[in-house]
Amino acid sequence: MDKIHPPGPVILLVDDNPRNLQVLGKLLLKEKYKIEFAVNGESTLEWLKNRQFDLILLDLNMPGMNGFEVCKRIRSDKEMYEIPIIFLSAESERESILKGFEVGAQDYVTKPFDSRELLARVKTQLDLKSKTEKLEKINKWLSRKIDNWLKASVSKPWSVETNDLSAKLIEFDKNQSFVMKDICLELNTSIKEIEKLIGKNNDPNIKHQFEEIVKRMEDSVGKLGKL
Repeated sequence: MDKIHPPGPVILLVDDNPRNLQVLGKLLLKEKYKIEFAVNGESTLEWLKNRQFDLILLDLNMPGMNGFEVCKRIRSDKEMYEIPIIFLSAESERESILKGFEVGAQDYVTKPFDSRELLARVKTQLDLKSKTEKLEKINKWLSRKIDNWLKASVSKPWSVETNDLSAKLIEFDKNQSFVMKDICLELNTSIKEIEKLIGKNNDPNIKHQFEEIVKRMEDSVGKLGKL
């Protein structure tokens, strides 16, 4: 069964303190985000079985299953391991922050948090997820394009037009070389650039940098479509 996902970004708020959920919910609703709530680790995992989320704001200190364990469970499930997670915690010790990243969180915000900072970090993670998904779609399209080239190259029997087939194979080799040197190189470079940008959540130019990377990808794929 397909998981439910309404239009627009959907954020799951996880905290055992109703007051914290109220404050977070009010802040995010004001920015027009769709939200859902969970009060412990178990209910969080139940939500994720039936609903798709674009981001999880996860409290670290909860009774029973704490945030570290919830994050580990999410990262061990192939159907939901890519969901960005931002830890929210009153703990500001270096070891706690490092452990949060080690178990798979994308970001870590200490309480009490500044509302503008939290919203900026939320927007950064949602933008990054959107851009990454777009790059993945381009990559899948590229793979289908190469498969179609290969099928076209061998579509005619050898006994009918051997010379024509040979010419197609030579042209395919040229196209394949072009793809490897231009499109795939651009893809690898763009992914590496995105990896460098991860963690620079306070950089006001980060959205513009992501947009430039995706634009270069779209330009390269446009070249591919003209071959």
